[in-house]
Amino acid sequence: MNHLIRTLTFLTIVAVAVPAAAGSWPHERDGFVIGFNIGGGSATAKPDVGQEASGGGGAGAFRLGWGFSNQFMVGYEGTAWVGNTDLDAELTLNSNKLNFTWYPAAMGWFLRAGFGWGSAELKGGLFGQTVTISNSGSAFGLGGGHEWRLTRTFALGAAVDFNNVGLDDGKFDFVNFTAQLNWYF
Repeated sequence: MNHLIRTLTFLTIVAVAVPAAAGSWPHERDGFVIGFNIGGGSATAKPDVGQEASGGGGAGAFRLGWGFSNQFMVGYEGTAWVGNTDLDAELTLNSNKLNFTWYPAAMGWFLRAGFGWGSAELKGGLFGQTVTISNSGSAFGLGGGHEWRLTRTFALGAAVDFNNVGLDDGKFDFVNFTAQLNWYF
């Protein structure tokens, strides 16, 4: 929970301070984009059999995309979440998705959705031994946020992303609260 509180505090500072520093550059998104997210979030493991586990941890993302207009972008996004669960196990989740991002009215607000594949790895102690369980399956994600253009090619923003990874033997959900850095070329 401390990760989540620190992340939300950081994003609040970003949301207040960045608009004051934002320049008067227009949101031009035609062409190539590369971006990174960093922050924190929470995750829940929901196995078909067994006990549900949840916890807080660190989060991040990497994206490559192409803007077809100031309002629409398509690209790859890899997201990750790493943390400890309430069952004293380390959980690593990731998703690799084809993302579609829409910027209403070509401004800083955005909504995104994507689909692809993801994986989960759970490491924990069992009878004095470290046991690792991993699995992969389909992934789906939804997100949104706002970015502020600080230079002609750089924007800083705040984002919230929900990811679901469906596995053969259950599913994992993780929500990331992150600062977003995007370069538009």
